[in-house]
Amino acid sequence: MSYEATGESRITHLRGQVDEVKGVMVQNIEKVTQRGDKLEDLGERAEYLNQNADIFQRSATRLKRKLWWQNVKLWIILIIIILVVLAVIIIAIVVPVVVTN
Repeated sequence: MSYEATGESRITHLRGQVDEVKGVMVQNIEKVTQRGDKLEDLGERAEYLNQNADIFQRSATRLKRKLWWQNVKLWIILIIIILVVLAVIIIAIVVPVVVTN
């Protein structure tokens, strides 16, 4: 009976080890699955950010063009005002000189 008891205790011990290894493997599989889910979420976030970056770039380009045209219009108006002021000054100087001659 001691042989059978030793054999049974050995089998019980081996089953315990197998159960322990099985538990570790189940935990590892769960971790891998969670990691896969996290990678999938990360991929979705990266795609979302990429799409938003494209939208932002297009909006920024449109805004840059709009502000550039506003700046050009401002410079044109400023040059016209300066030319009008110079014309008024020149006319104010030339007209009295012509009238006195």
